[in-house]
Amino acid sequence: MSGRVEELDAGTKVGDAAGGNTEQNGKAVVDGHVPLRVIEKGRSTHFLDKFFNNEQREWIKMQVWEAAAAILGFMVLNLKAVVLLGLDLFRLVVPPEEKSLAGELVLVTGAGQNLGRELAVQLSRLGAKLILLDINEKQNYATAELVRNEGGEAQAYYCDVSDQEDVAAVAAKIRREVGHPRYVFNNAGTYEHKPFLNHSPADIMRMVSVNLLGSLWVAREFLGHMVKHNNGHLVCISSVLGYIGRQNVVPYCASKFGVKGMTEALAEEMRMERRSGVRVTAVHPFLISNISDVNPNLKFPWLFEVLSTSDAAARIIRGVRRNQEEIFLPEKLKPFMVFSKVLPRKLRRLFGDYMES
Repeated sequence: MSGRVEELDAGTKVGDAAGGNTEQNGKAVVDGHVPLRVIEKGRSTHFLDKFFNNEQREWIKMQVWEAAAAILGFMVLNLKAVVLLGLDLFRLVVPPEEKSLAGELVLVTGAGQNLGRELAVQLSRLGAKLILLDINEKQNYATAELVRNEGGEAQAYYCDVSDQEDVAAVAAKIRREVGHPRYVFNNAGTYEHKPFLNHSPADIMRMVSVNLLGSLWVAREFLGHMVKHNNGHLVCISSVLGYIGRQNVVPYCASKFGVKGMTEALAEEMRMERRSGVRVTAVHPFLISNISDVNPNLKFPWLFEVLSTSDAAARIIRGVRRNQEEIFLPEKLKPFMVFSKVLPRKLRRLFGDYMES
């Protein structure tokens, strides 16, 4: 009696030394064991055998395995997402230790006034050695004097960041005379508030050249050394208007959206190249008090607070020392800005109109 044995009683052994097939008390014996149950060949056919050939069965099995792997992968992905969100929440309560800037070479563009000057002064107070760039030589040297008067170190250089050749020449001079900066603050920028059609072609070119191209040219000159040594930090001042577009600032929004895209792409490039020691940070201020031609009428001024240049600089430096990839000013704007990106444009307009009513 031939058939496929599914279960054997291992304790009952009969037959010859070779373990050949025989019968005992009417039961088939295989390899010297009495099976508890024998299923005849014709009745042991798998369910799939009735409907599919071998090739089809293998394809079905493969699809089942792939589906199971996809489900498992999705579960692992969600677990990682929960862990990362938990870490973010934890860092809100227990911020990471702030790294020291003592003795570090730090370059600041647009250092001649406003936010750039405050960044320079406060960085110097933390022990940084400063390299100051600005198109206005007089104001830039004045910032360097402020730093030196407080006992700090500062070197001032004329530079038009919108001019690639000028940036390259100044960068070569800095590397030769001072060294390679470990921190670069792309702060230089220009701003105008008026309807788009009132901007001349020269206005638009200047806005994009300074705000966006200037950041790219400066980064291009100093990022290579950071990548080579897997050590450094690039900081780019974008804007909340690099997240949301508003009326009367079309060229400005275009340039700042570009800065946001630049920093996000560079951060991803560093991650994919496993350059974890090179940090890239985008800063998104709402309004800083030196901008006087915009007076927003907001329903919740406590949320959209206007910061002084001193306060804004302090918060930026604190975020950089904590290696934050994005810094919102004020910080409480972050969840609103991030959430706004998942909303349809009509809903964003609805909420925007409500906030400004």
